[in-house]
Amino acid sequence: MDTGVQDGAEASLEACLMAESEEKQRPVAQWTVAEAGAWLAAHSGARELVELAHEHDVSGRVLLRLTEGTLRRMGVTPRSRRRELLRELLQLRLEQEVEELLSIVGQ
Repeated sequence: MDTGVQDGAEASLEACLMAESEEKQRPVAQWTVAEAGAWLAAHSGARELVELAHEHDVSGRVLLRLTEGTLRRMGVTPRSRRRELLRELLQLRLEQEVEELLSIVGQ
């Protein structure tokens, strides 16, 4: 890989990781592409997923709507990786729903 490209990817990953600390303060649907990338980095450990998220402008709102077909079209392989990521996304969706319900009842 070209050193300039590699440096750019590393800087992008660092920006994503810095955004991770801020992501829990806002609803997932309001996350930026950097925050969604930080979540992907933390939950997948795969740098290429972070790069794909930036390439496809995956914000928090998009992250919540990802499906296996979408991940496949984005180039996420193999199928086992898509399935693992979908399990993590389901957990994220459930956590988000619980937070919203608790905010409705005032807790």
